[in-house]
Amino acid sequence: MKQEFTRIAVKVGSNVLARRDGTLDVTRMSALVDQIAELHKAGVEIILISSGAVASGRSEIHPQKKLDSVDQRQLFSAVGQAKLINRYYELFREHGIPVGQVLTTKESFGTRRHYLNQKNCMTVMLENGVIPIVNENDTISVSELMFTDNDELSG
Repeated sequence: MKQEFTRIAVKVGSNVLARRDGTLDVTRMSALVDQIAELHKAGVEIILISSGAVASGRSEIHPQKKLDSVDQRQLFSAVGQAKLINRYYELFREHGIPVGQVLTTKESFGTRRHYLNQKNCMTVMLENGVIPIVNENDTISVSELMFTDNDELSG
């Protein structure tokens, strides 16, 4: 069968990656990575757009005092993004596939220069067999300039 595409974007939401208690569902992540690895090995370039940082961080950190929603989002995403990308790194490494993290903001698409810098980064990654794992940088995206969700980002 002739392959009709050479590059795809795979968007994964928090609800896919996290259990009800907020912990990462490693079994589900592993199955997802297995499928992506199969496509990658078949020559398809993959860009993975993955939510899950805030949910992942929520299960790790229990603030000592009540935080407002912005502080809470920043705290959880900072801790959770490290946990999330590390899990992806380990899972893809089992397949011999390198991954790289691309954190972005809506403002990064606001100027041609920033857009081209991001595009160039991902192009170089793809040309070198590295799967970009893209997520909004929730640690600094805390205003009306945020993407509405990773559906908008993946588009």
